[in-house]
Amino acid sequence: MKTDYILPVESPADSAVFYMAMFGAMPLELSPTYAVVQMNDALKLGLKAKKKMLPAAMNANDAELPIFVAGREGVDALHDEWRKKGVTILQAPISSNSGYTFTCADPDGHRLRIFTPEAA
Repeated sequence: MKTDYILPVESPADSAVFYMAMFGAMPLELSPTYAVVQMNDALKLGLKAKKKMLPAAMNANDAELPIFVAGREGVDALHDEWRKKGVTILQAPISSNSGYTFTCADPDGHRLRIFTPEAA
């Protein structure tokens, strides 16, 4: 199954549960070593067991998964919702070069950048 991003994770099932809870999605594929979650209409996210990645995943947490949200209100609402659910927030909402944004981490420490562009 074609995916747009593949993240190395400890447990594809646990990571799928996290992404399902945060995005209201169901997995398209789920096995002990690999899962695919439909994040939105345009993005499929693969979650692969680190121990099965060849070559081995190295420093995978340096990457960010950018996730577009419509409007500042959408960014703020998602930030508040996820913070209440216990998601690790790395950066509260701010205006930056990426637009209006916040950054959080999934259970494996992958960085998710939630953003909306701001008018120049």
